[in-house]
Amino acid sequence: MQDVLIADLGGTRARFALAREGQFGQVAAQRVADHADPASALRAALASLGGSPREAILAVAAPVMAGRASLTNASWVLDAEGLAGQLGLARVRLVNDLEATAWSLPALPADEVEIWAEGEPLEGAPMAVVAPGTGLGVAGFLPGRGALATEAGHASFAPRDATEEALLTWMRERQGAVSTEDLLGGIGLATLHAGLARLRGVTAPVLDGAGIDAAALAGDPLAREAVSVFWHALGGFCGDVALTLGARGGVFLAGGVAQSFAEMAPREAFLERFRDRSRMRDYLTRIPVRLIRYAQPALLGLARLAAQGQERAG
Repeated sequence: MQDVLIADLGGTRARFALAREGQFGQVAAQRVADHADPASALRAALASLGGSPREAILAVAAPVMAGRASLTNASWVLDAEGLAGQLGLARVRLVNDLEATAWSLPALPADEVEIWAEGEPLEGAPMAVVAPGTGLGVAGFLPGRGALATEAGHASFAPRDATEEALLTWMRERQGAVSTEDLLGGIGLATLHAGLARLRGVTAPVLDGAGIDAAALAGDPLAREAVSVFWHALGGFCGDVALTLGARGGVFLAGGVAQSFAEMAPREAFLERFRDRSRMRDYLTRIPVRLIRYAQPALLGLARLAAQGQERAG
């Protein structure tokens, strides 16, 4: 089998590797903001990685339509056919980034997955991945059929208690329609922190996610409440995803935000919100919940997807 260039192109960082037989090698990482366009980043990656791939599969943090995509949280516009011509490749394929991560779910190393709820996984049932990162990604994996990309993170935010109701009202007054990603994506924690300060009538510094995490660890009550609201709301959203996709094979948390703030997560409260459905509690209690600790699940998924494509071609 020949090498395939694979890439995970997010709103902030881009990661590249060469894949063969379902595995990938050295990872070259770049900042998206350091390149005016994807072709420039891909050329730099090829120069760094070496090899002579004839095709590429790129995971993009955006919807893919007819071989084209515009990164949701960055300025890059990608056209698969145009990139193939610019780079001298036989083919370039674009897939949604969470679709790529979903392909990795059956192959994740057991010691790189943290069990939050054992559950009773149903063999052959769909699995779901929810990834709070720069945005909020959601995808499914259907054994025997493949991955399913969605844009569920852009669905309307559904509050489940008085605090979330008040935050939703505050955000609607500022911006109109409010998506789940507005609260649970990369800027979501900062938005929650600012909103809670307004609701509580206190003055608080403007902090990013890392600053809020540090303040919470230091015992700051507003920061701790922001982290708590984030995880409660994420638990409710993950329960919605599990019901929507019928994810009896498990729900997996991925993304930099989930991994970075996992130590602060009130897991029992997260799981209670996940299961809090009057008629579907038993159904949801049986669903395993996992946190992915594996560093590059999207690249692993792309490597598996590339191998499958080469097997079919062969």
